[in-house]
Amino acid sequence: MSNLNRSVQRCLAVLRSFRREPKQTLTGIAAETALPHPTVLRMLATLEEEGYVRRDQGLWTLTPQILEIGFAALHSMGVDQFVQGALQELADEFSGIANLGEKNNDEVIIIARATGAGEQRSLFILNQRVGNTLPSSSALYQALNQEEEGWSLNRYPDHHLVSVGIPVTRGEPRSLALGISVSLSAFPDDRIKNELVPRLRSTRQELRRLMHLGDI
Repeated sequence: MSNLNRSVQRCLAVLRSFRREPKQTLTGIAAETALPHPTVLRMLATLEEEGYVRRDQGLWTLTPQILEIGFAALHSMGVDQFVQGALQELADEFSGIANLGEKNNDEVIIIARATGAGEQRSLFILNQRVGNTLPSSSALYQALNQEEEGWSLNRYPDHHLVSVGIPVTRGEPRSLALGISVSLSAFPDDRIKNELVPRLRSTRQELRRLMHLGDI
């Protein structure tokens, strides 16, 4: 006999649908989740009663109360202000976008990120934030499979960015990777190898200490 609860699964599907579009109609959520309209409406009404969603002129949105769950999850993953501070130092030093990601099936989910002041526009273009996932083709995901001294690299000419990633931990219970996206024109191969990668490694050691993680 299965211990799965279909109602919980459906409610989670409704919540996940907001990743695609922050403001949605009932019809849009039903189409996204492949659930009947009455089921979706029942889930939304329950979430509204509990304070996690609101509706305004036919559009449904998440409320700030959902952050309670998100912040609790981040704390349980070892992400606190000290981890965030280490990422911010890295991002500021290279005017880049620093990400800490954890493997999630065939993707990597961003569990912490920091943006240097010079990369605010790139952040807007890429539309990435904590909770987003990156595909297996990304440098952050590819870094998960690297050895201790290995690193991965992807160039994104359309965004004028290059992304570099290194592993933090591998295998059970967690697979984590650290990465940074920087200006493609400002970071040729020699600067990536001689400046960026060594700095990523020093940040990795700091993150391991802060998150009480062992070496690979």
